[in-house]
Amino acid sequence: MTVAPWPEWLPDQAVFGNAGSPTIKNCVPLTPRSYGPMPSAVVHSENALDERCQGSYSAKDASNNVYIFAGDRQKLYQIPPGSRTLDTAGSGFATLPVTSTGGFWSMTSYGTRIIATNGVDPPQTLMLGDTNFVDLQPGDPVGPPIVPAAPRARFCAVVKDFLFLADTTDPVDGHVPYRTWWSSKTDPTSWPTPGTVDALQVQSDFQDLVQTDLGNITGLISGFAPGSDVVIFCERGLYTASYTGPPLLYNFRVAQGASGTLSPLSIVQDHATSQAGIRPVVYYLSEDGFAAFDGSTSFPIGAQKFDRAFFRDLDDAYINYVLGVSDPRSRAILWAYPSVGSGGLFNRLLTYNWELNRATITELEPAQYLEFLTTAMYGQAYTMDNVDALYPGGIDQEQPDLDDPFWTGNAASRLTMFDIDHRLNIGGGPALAPTLETGEMQPHDGRRAFVQMTRPLNDGGAATIAVGHRERTTDPVTWEAPVNINQIGECPQRSSGRYLRFRMQMPAAQVFTHMQGIDAQLLPEGKRR
Repeated sequence: MTVAPWPEWLPDQAVFGNAGSPTIKNCVPLTPRSYGPMPSAVVHSENALDERCQGSYSAKDASNNVYIFAGDRQKLYQIPPGSRTLDTAGSGFATLPVTSTGGFWSMTSYGTRIIATNGVDPPQTLMLGDTNFVDLQPGDPVGPPIVPAAPRARFCAVVKDFLFLADTTDPVDGHVPYRTWWSSKTDPTSWPTPGTVDALQVQSDFQDLVQTDLGNITGLISGFAPGSDVVIFCERGLYTASYTGPPLLYNFRVAQGASGTLSPLSIVQDHATSQAGIRPVVYYLSEDGFAAFDGSTSFPIGAQKFDRAFFRDLDDAYINYVLGVSDPRSRAILWAYPSVGSGGLFNRLLTYNWELNRATITELEPAQYLEFLTTAMYGQAYTMDNVDALYPGGIDQEQPDLDDPFWTGNAASRLTMFDIDHRLNIGGGPALAPTLETGEMQPHDGRRAFVQMTRPLNDGGAATIAVGHRERTTDPVTWEAPVNINQIGECPQRSSGRYLRFRMQMPAAQVFTHMQGIDAQLLPEGKRR
């Protein structure tokens, strides 16, 4: 018997002799020797946004009440605690650019204050419990700007006691895409004129990042590494900044050798493993491929693994809309992206497990395409009474499963997304249909091999196994018909070849935990001379 464990997904490597696999899809890396189910999405909101979702955020108050926010091209919405309805929380905004040109809402929180920016409207703010967003700092309605308005900005982040805005527009200098500007200390609504005594007293100022030719700002991440209170992503490189106090306020430095990004939404803060243990990093898509930045250096994570396969599959018109999110339940980063022919909707999910340094690909069917991917907290505990109210179709139709921690209302974050009908969905539905292949092998050196039997090493679910074979590496692969697993757990086979590979498939909605590999019975056959 020959046991072939499911290897790492390495589509960038040559097929024959690949220590990894060309195809591991619709599943997630679970352990060093197994893959687990990729759950489907389940509709959660009772209604929908008016248009495509272009931003989402969640926050909780001191009583653990959770609020979910979202934005489309012209409106902001919120789902209050205990509700599944998307209520309009702001409207009449200037129309955001379409997704192919990178229009989106950037959101953050300062205490119980939510801040949302989109680059074309004044920054918006809402205190948790309020019903509508308002301008963060409207300024004077008439006359000279005695109280200056907060600049318009494409990006926002809270850094120490300041609100940072980046890629800004103001009445004096107009649009400055390489500028980062911070508020008064401890007051995100105060934006005095830079350089004035008022601004110096409250430590508010701006910095134009023009010391080197790194291009425009494409993202902000705050407070994840010692000595780097904020990381400013640019098109061709990175800056880090640390708070020093008056008179300099912030010390900006170029991260030497670190690549930048053209994909603002691909930036995700999480962790990485090393010999020294777990450390915080920021993951992102650079022009060279997927990378991670630890506060001082940038290092690749997809080189010689899946970078080339990703760029072949990506619709280049939407490279600036590749969207990343951290899934706290699986120690994984998910990047959603549109492949060629998807019309700009997310139909691919690249899942990278940072603990294992392994990735998989998920290919969504058209009905499963997504508009936006995010994480949200869920804070309401459910009883039999309010479950019935939420799901009038009956308890048997509930998803996620009743064993899922979602129902405990522990305010934990979980993967959420907006579907093509603009509705909020949550993860935790039935498993997608996985497909896994072994690398191509020559089981008996210089000889052909006869496959008599295969056995999937799974702990549940129905499965089929197909055998692929060819005589020369220049020949196309011939795949035999998939064989169902029988009552004794085997898939009988009768096929032979010099070079062999195996493909296991499972239908959707199967219940299992681990897929470990294939056990195959291979007999040597004669040589060809």
